[in-house]
Amino acid sequence: MKITVFSDYVCPFCYIGIETLRAVQSQVPPFTLEWKGFQIHPEWPATGLPIEQRMAQYGRERYAALWQNIRSLATNIGLYMQPPSLLTNSLMALEATEYAKEQGKEEEFSRAVFRAYFQESKNIGDIDVLLSIAAGVGLDSGEAQDHLRARTYAARIQAASQEAGMLGISGVPTFVIGEAQIVGAQAPEVFVRMLNRIAERGIALVQS
Repeated sequence: MKITVFSDYVCPFCYIGIETLRAVQSQVPPFTLEWKGFQIHPEWPATGLPIEQRMAQYGRERYAALWQNIRSLATNIGLYMQPPSLLTNSLMALEATEYAKEQGKEEEFSRAVFRAYFQESKNIGDIDVLLSIAAGVGLDSGEAQDHLRARTYAARIQAASQEAGMLGISGVPTFVIGEAQIVGAQAPEVFVRMLNRIAERGIALVQS
């Protein structure tokens, strides 16, 4: 079973949803996970926006409640998360993931970027931060830098966004399995139930 996930690093529910999916692997049919970058806040600058601006938009109480819910969902799967100190543009990180994908390091790199943003409050819009993450998972940081400066993978991110539009996807995370979609950071038992149901439906269709 192939699962394609449209995801963005600045989305806390993407981090939770993808880690939840990995956590239930033993309870669902074998699958391969294909990651596709879908930027949701292209207006955020690479230098970052102070979190206080986001809190002002939401209201402090509402923002605190949002993060209480996020932490609760994360804790359910043993994941520690905290609000990032900067809201940062994710485009370069998404492009860097395409390089990591070519090198067979997509999972290691993407998890490290999520950790950097939601656990260590690092600015993942900063090329030096991304190159450090790349080196940390065994990638060639010099080669990665060349690709990022040349915008080698920009077209892939644009194509993923266009594909998402064609599939009617407007938010992340969205997990696509054939013609079925699972939207959001679902609870582990929901993922298990839905993935098993989708797999059973697919088997039935093949047999018929």
